[in-house]
Amino acid sequence: MNFIKGISKFILFLIAVYVFSAFFAKSNYNVERTRVMSASQKLIYTQIGILKNWENWSPWKERDPLVKFSYEGKDASNGAMMYWKGGEHTSGSGSIEIVQADPPYSMVYKLSLLESFAMSSKGSFILSAESSERTQVRWTNHGELPFLLRPLMMFMDMDKEMGPDFERGLFKIDSICSNLEGQIQTIMQRDSLKN
Repeated sequence: MNFIKGISKFILFLIAVYVFSAFFAKSNYNVERTRVMSASQKLIYTQIGILKNWENWSPWKERDPLVKFSYEGKDASNGAMMYWKGGEHTSGSGSIEIVQADPPYSMVYKLSLLESFAMSSKGSFILSAESSERTQVRWTNHGELPFLLRPLMMFMDMDKEMGPDFERGLFKIDSICSNLEGQIQTIMQRDSLKN
């Protein structure tokens, strides 16, 4: 009997320490990555603002090829939505909603995760033209951490967790847009030869 009481007290003590530490742990996070791409703002924006195109470059789809997507709303417009459902331990389920579209300069979105700890965050893409063929793309995401998740974040760095995915996504957008730019140039040259 004393053994069970001792275990119960120890478990209560651990719960109390965990909850107490939540008051002092980080309450929010911010992740940001930037890449200069060899394509125009307009072309890059088609990959970002048209949510269906995320399937082409999403690092999360790359890890979970069985993930399913559905869409609502007008492309590259406020209120456009993308929903996904994938493996519980890979991509889970959630949604992205465009909350502020300003093509071809920026797009702000709300990300909602629906499994495990339900939480939401805000992200953005800022496109700055360096020339007619070079664009700097900045991808950010920031959010509030649920109270009971905060102590776990003392042992996990969101920037290190999410940053490589952002880098991979930006790399793939750059590759796709570089290929599209090359195809556009080829078509334009072919058309000019015909005239």
